Amino acid sequence: MAATVTVVATVFGSLVLIAPAAQAAGKPWGTIYTRTSAGNAAAAHGDFANNGNVYATVGANWTDLRSGDGKAYVKVEFFFYKNQKWESAGSSESAHTSTSASGPLSRRLRVDASAARAAIKVCIESIFVDPCSPEAILSFNY
Repeated sequence: MAATVTVVATVFGSLVLIAPAAQAAGKPWGTIYTRTSAGNAAAAHGDFANNGNVYATVGANWTDLRSGDGKAYVKVEFFFYKNQKWESAGSSESAHTSTSASGPLSRRLRVDASAARAAIKVCIESIFVDPCSPEAILSFNY
């Protein structure tokens, strides 16, 4: 699918190129929770979208539900479908917060692939292994 570019003529006759048109809203995910022995410790939700046929983007909103026991963050593992299998493209991690935050995590789309996938989880910092939620897994073809 080719990106759409809009051309606008101004009053003075010059042309201005506008950025690629946004794709349809992304696929929603969440709300997912990190649970510890004391209950829910962090929550997250958001969407996964083809961002202008350039990036696979996870839009995330995350909250630390119990400040004082570690900061909450979102971790995303990206995959691309090529040669009839999913190949990892690495992971990204959001900022860590003891309140709430939001932001995107992205990977450039690969020209040699036909689909993108994200495995998304919300985690809480810990002295040992960080407890995390089950993964929300979403994908799209491009």
